[in-house]
Amino acid sequence: MRVPARDDRLEPSENVPRLPLLRASNAAPDAPPLLSHAQAGVEMQERAASDERLAEAEKAAQLAALSDLKHALTKTLPLLGVRLAARDASALAAHAAVQPHVFRSRRTKHIMPDTADPARRILQLGIMSADELPTEALDAIREAGGELVPHHVVLDWDYWTVDQILRAVLPAELEEGAPSAYSAIGHIAHVNLREEYLAYRYLIGQVILEKTPRIETVVNKLDTIDTEFRVFAMELLAGRPDYYAVVSESGCEFELDFRAVYWNSRLHTEHARIISKFKQNQVIADVMAGIGPFAVPAAKRLCWVLANDLNPTCYEGLLANSARNNARRVESSCMDGRAFIEHAVNRAWDASFPSRPSEEEQQSGRSRRKAQRARTKAAEGAAKDTAGAAGPQGQPDAQNEPAGQPGATGGPEAAGQGDAQASVGAAPSAQTQLVPGPRRLIDHFVMNLPATAIEFLDAFRGVYTRLEARVGSALAEELQSRANDSEVEPLPMVHVHCFTKALDAPGEDICERASDALGLGKGERLVPPGKDNATPDLSLHLVRSVAPNKDMYCLSFRLPRSVLFA
Repeated sequence: MRVPARDDRLEPSENVPRLPLLRASNAAPDAPPLLSHAQAGVEMQERAASDERLAEAEKAAQLAALSDLKHALTKTLPLLGVRLAARDASALAAHAAVQPHVFRSRRTKHIMPDTADPARRILQLGIMSADELPTEALDAIREAGGELVPHHVVLDWDYWTVDQILRAVLPAELEEGAPSAYSAIGHIAHVNLREEYLAYRYLIGQVILEKTPRIETVVNKLDTIDTEFRVFAMELLAGRPDYYAVVSESGCEFELDFRAVYWNSRLHTEHARIISKFKQNQVIADVMAGIGPFAVPAAKRLCWVLANDLNPTCYEGLLANSARNNARRVESSCMDGRAFIEHAVNRAWDASFPSRPSEEEQQSGRSRRKAQRARTKAAEGAAKDTAGAAGPQGQPDAQNEPAGQPGATGGPEAAGQGDAQASVGAAPSAQTQLVPGPRRLIDHFVMNLPATAIEFLDAFRGVYTRLEARVGSALAEELQSRANDSEVEPLPMVHVHCFTKALDAPGEDICERASDALGLGKGERLVPPGKDNATPDLSLHLVRSVAPNKDMYCLSFRLPRSVLFA
């Protein structure tokens, strides 16, 4: 019998006793088993939420069941190995005739010590009989001075993945789609279990906890995100009740209380995509900023950022994360999104932000670029040394300096970062420098509240009319100045995130809703790309699918003059 050389094709023993499907106390006699089981899980969760003692008893029972199952997960493979001198083991493993028959695994070594002789090794083979080896492989083994010997490979709890364990122990009816996926927020694993898995939620949490070294806390979402502040109730499934986490994204560190603020690590690519659109010294208004995943990296990119969130905890997080990352160009506020849009337009005008970095920022950027050049030079020297060629010696101080220090501003990010992340930290070139006059108008509005952000677009109606009433002809002069400069745009871009259930025509649905909120009449309405008379500068980006019939998009468009001066 041939054993798969790839360990991901192996599974725990078929003799592992599976957990049973449960039946809800109020289930109808003819209720489908899976439906009744799901109802039982919901009942158990509801009882646990109302009675701490019941929750502890239920958790203890599931952990005891898991402890018993651990022993049943052990699987022994009666394989063969090659015993040979330690010095010859690697060469034999790489031999063209032998290599296809070596039993390799991501979680075990294919060359093992020989317990009977420290000078020898055992090369694991994925075979149970010598008859399975071709003549060329047998000849290579003899030439290497090796001999075939029985070699049992024991695969136990430590070997199997979370997915393999759950598929082996959960009821057979639930094997497909075993809930092994989670979102990682620092040391916290966040799962979103479907009802049919609730009956074994503590067991599932414990498996994730024990099998994922960096995870120390596992929580399950109890309800949908429908609160004013986009937070949700959660239940601790396993680990310690520590909900304060530090996450790294876009070259920045963010501290957060996962119970009190919204954070989705799966959106890091979208954060980087939006930030990459910002140029140095542009003015960014982040209307629903959260704890700063757009605002803080944008400020490190030397943008001026007005950031806001209605959630007081998010506002405190904005302040803390701006300070943590030395993002001095972030100005935070805590108010309703519509009020903030009006505030941001007036605040930008009054602040008249400088269009050039300060001397301190320029010096910081120069220092950072110098350090980056030193690191690059040192890395090149190390590569040459490794290849045996003479080259310049590395510079220890520069080489050991951590890349992408949170306190640095401007300059390129550390080498080795992903393309999207590197684009966040990269300093714009001289060709992208903006006009030397003060920055009085917003260049980009970011509205990341997918459930309702489109509704807030009505706040842009007449916002420049009201500004003009306060500042007079200076607004027209500013707009004309920007219109005459090829490096800037007179009117701001809006990046608004939203959901749609119109999966067959998402662009039409989103543009229709946005046009309604903006108050656009016939002939002015937003038209998605690919259609006749598509709106210039308008784009639709699919961010992710959040449910079988629900997608998240980002609509980017330039605000029409007719809206701003309505």
